[in-house]
Amino acid sequence: MPINKDPSTPPPVIGKIGPYTVFMTPPATPKPPESPAAVSQKPMVPPPVLPPPQQFKSVASSEQNGSVLGFLKNAATKVQNAHSSVDDHLVRWFGLNQSKYQWALDEYYEGKASEVKSVKAKEMPGKVQND
Repeated sequence: MPINKDPSTPPPVIGKIGPYTVFMTPPATPKPPESPAAVSQKPMVPPPVLPPPQQFKSVASSEQNGSVLGFLKNAATKVQNAHSSVDDHLVRWFGLNQSKYQWALDEYYEGKASEVKSVKAKEMPGKVQND
C-alpha cells in the first residue's frame, strides 16, 4: 500500500473499541490556503505509538490471593469437575445412557410412586383408597 504524502490526510490514531486496540483514521481536513505564516510553522509531529495499558486480573480471584479458603475452594471445584467427567465417561462406557435401559428407570420410579401411595393410605385410615 503506498504511503499517502498528502498533508491534508492526518495520520492514523491508536484507539480502543471495546476490548480491541485499533487504528482509527480521522476524517481528512480541508487544505488551508497557502500563506507565508503557514509555511514558517513547524510540521505537525504525530504522537508516539504507545503499548496498550497493562491488564490486571480481578482481585476477587480466590486462586490468586493465596488464602487457605481459596485453596480449599479451588481444590473442591477441581474434584467436583473430575467426578462429573468420570461419571459421564462411565455412563457412556457401559451404555447406560441408551434407551434400552429405560424400562429399568420406569420400573424404579413406578415402585417409588406406589410406595408413596401406600404410605399415604396408611396415614389416612378413614379414607377410601381409589386404586
